[in-house]
Amino acid sequence: MMHDSRTAVRGVDPRRLARRAGWHRQIELADAVLASPRPGPSSTGAAHPGTVGVIVPTHNDGANLAPLLGRLLDEPEVAEVIVVASACTDDSVPAVLEVAAAHEGRVRLYVEAQRSGKAAAVNLGIQESATPLVVIVSGDVLPDPGAVGKLAAAFASAEVGLAGGRPRPVDDPDTPIGHAVQLLWRLHHRLALHQPKLGEMIALRAEAVVGLPRTSVDEACFQAILEAEGWRSVYVPDAVVVNKGPGTRADFLKQRRQIHAGHLWLRHRQHYTVPSLQPRLLAQELWRDLLDDPTRLRPRRLGWTAGTVAMETWARLRARVDFVRGRENHVWEMVQSTKAPALDADRVLAGGGELVAGQGMAPAPAHQRRHQHELPL
Repeated sequence: MMHDSRTAVRGVDPRRLARRAGWHRQIELADAVLASPRPGPSSTGAAHPGTVGVIVPTHNDGANLAPLLGRLLDEPEVAEVIVVASACTDDSVPAVLEVAAAHEGRVRLYVEAQRSGKAAAVNLGIQESATPLVVIVSGDVLPDPGAVGKLAAAFASAEVGLAGGRPRPVDDPDTPIGHAVQLLWRLHHRLALHQPKLGEMIALRAEAVVGLPRTSVDEACFQAILEAEGWRSVYVPDAVVVNKGPGTRADFLKQRRQIHAGHLWLRHRQHYTVPSLQPRLLAQELWRDLLDDPTRLRPRRLGWTAGTVAMETWARLRARVDFVRGRENHVWEMVQSTKAPALDADRVLAGGGELVAGQGMAPAPAHQRRHQHELPL
């Protein structure tokens, strides 16, 4: 049976949320069927007293799901993993079911026949989670061992509502596209040291969590809503999550166009500006990045960097046209080259750095949470 609740998430009235956050779109849940065994009466609570529930929205990430789930289940803080598989046509569902069978009660799989967007899948996972902390991680990345625990440690402060780790790509920096991907994620890290810019893997305090409206930039949207409520966001650069960037120019442009369009819509609706929309700061950090490594000033590398700037500029121009025309992709066009085989985190050096907090935040009153409920098969 399909999920029939599309009006409330974790006890928050979507209409009130929409008025408060400036959104006028319905908060939606994925229409999904529970495909894995139900947790037993003594499953996650007694046998695995972790404080973290992990939500994994996925579409055709079959090659990476078993390593990802294995890495997550090895974390002592993780009590349960909820996978929402959206219209998968590869071996994603069998891969998750195999892991679920080997870890009774700790993995649940929800399957939706048609893609409804990442926001809807995340909302479903939020509603079905019953842990004090919620981590959202996509099916095409791989956290370093201990990354979840490092994110959880950020919540020692009662003011923190949201934390995010540092994405580090495996793309080959000795190719033009690999250089572009590596450069963009280095800049992402540098900008996040000024103002938390969270993505790829984020953690939320359960009492701070609200449902997402239809959006194409879920991490930034969470950050905008929670910070408006008075919660603080923190960037944890030593909580590393390995990812794979686009492998072709066409895919690079497609991904960057979709991301930038989402940020423009977020600024329009929420009056929230991500740091990558601040040209002066972006140019400053690009210059510092070039000076940090003399090899980046070599002619070939400078040419690749110029090509990256040109591609990014073109993608942003096309995104602005999309925004002016009222176009927003809630369900992203798949970027095929990012769907790589299982990621090899050994190729990425361990991250490091201090815990960096956002500024100008204050504690907010906690919201009442809804209890977990199971969907009938």
